[in-house]
Amino acid sequence: MNNKPNILILGATGKVGGEVVNQLTDVEHINVIAATRSPEKAQAFEDKGISSVILDLDKPKTIAPALENCDRALLLTGYTVDMLRQSKRFLDTAKQQGVKHIVHIGASTAPTNEVAHWGWHQFIEAYIEKLNFSYTHLRPEAFMQNLFGFGWLNNGVITNYIGNARWSWIDCYDLAAVVAQTLLHPEKYESQTIPLGYDAKTMDEVAAILTEIVGQPFKTETHPPKEFLDDALQAGAEGIYPNAYINCVYTQFELNVADEIPEGDRTFNNFETITGRKPNTWKDFAINYREQLAY
Repeated sequence: MNNKPNILILGATGKVGGEVVNQLTDVEHINVIAATRSPEKAQAFEDKGISSVILDLDKPKTIAPALENCDRALLLTGYTVDMLRQSKRFLDTAKQQGVKHIVHIGASTAPTNEVAHWGWHQFIEAYIEKLNFSYTHLRPEAFMQNLFGFGWLNNGVITNYIGNARWSWIDCYDLAAVVAQTLLHPEKYESQTIPLGYDAKTMDEVAAILTEIVGQPFKTETHPPKEFLDDALQAGAEGIYPNAYINCVYTQFELNVADEIPEGDRTFNNFETITGRKPNTWKDFAINYREQLAY
C-alpha cells in the first residue's frame, strides 16, 4: 500500500510552480502532482514520469477530481481580482476532499491598505484559517525576474516607475525553494506567515550592479506612474493583466514615488534557516542571467 503523501502543485507550468515540481520530483517519501489547464502540458509532465492532473480554477468541475486523495497543496493564482472567487472555490473543495495543509503564495507584507491586490491575498489567508486548514502563508516581495517579465529592461535601459523608492527583492527561484520546504515539512511551518525579501535596492542601484557584473553600461529612465497605467491600458492589458490589477500596480507605483509605503524595503533573515543556503542577491541574479542581460 502506498502511504506517501500526495502534494498538488498549482501553476506547475510557471516559473515558481515549475521549479517547485522540479525540487520535489526526486523526493522519495512524497508524490508530487503537477496541475495544469492544458492536456498537452499535462502529458508533457507524464512523459517525464511526473503525475499530472487537469485543473482550471475557472472550471469548477475540474477541481474536485484534481484534489482527490491529495494531502497538501500549493495555492497559486493569477493576477486578477478573480483570485478571490477562484481561491474560495478551490479551498471549499479542498476541505471537502480532505486536504490537510495549504501553502499559499500571497504578496508583500508591507503594512498598508492602499495596494488592493495585497489585501486580496490577505482575505484568502483569512479564509484558509477560517476553514481550519493547517497552513503556511508566504508573502514574497518584488521578484527580480520582473525586470524581464514586465518588459522594464531594454538594451541596457531600465524603465523606472518608482522614483527613488527602495524595494525589497526576491529571486522567484528562492521563493520556490521555500515553497518546497514548507510543503515537505508542514508540521515545521504550520500556522506561520513567512515574509520573503532579501536584497533592498533602488532601480538605480540595480542598474549599477548590472553594470558591474555584466560589463556593459546599464542606466535607468524615470517615467511617471501614470504613463505606465496609460500604456498598459492602451496596449490592451485586459485578459493578460486585467484592469483592476493594473490599477493596483499603478497605485503602488504612485505610493512608492511619494514614499508612502511603510517598510517597503524591509528584508528578512529567515531564508537560510528554511533552505540551508543563502538567498540570491542582485549580484547573484546578474551572474546567473549574465547572457540574458547582455545586449
